[in-house]
Amino acid sequence: MFRILLLIAVIAIGYDAIVHQGAYTRSAWYNVVGATERLVGEAKRIGEPAREEPRPEQPLREEPPRTQMN
Repeated sequence: MFRILLLIAVIAIGYDAIVHQGAYTRSAWYNVVGATERLVGEAKRIGEPAREEPRPEQPLREEPPRTQMN
């Protein structure tokens, strides 16, 4: 199945390269690269406050002190 999809992709890219001088392939590639750059930039923007300000540790729940009975 993968080989069939790969063959279709190679034929489509080859057709675009010959008939349209790679215009559609180039456009699709630029869209993928642009989307990747936007996602990486957004991830960096979200991650920066977490790196700058460490969160104080908080106990999960308040428990009374344990006593030892003899």
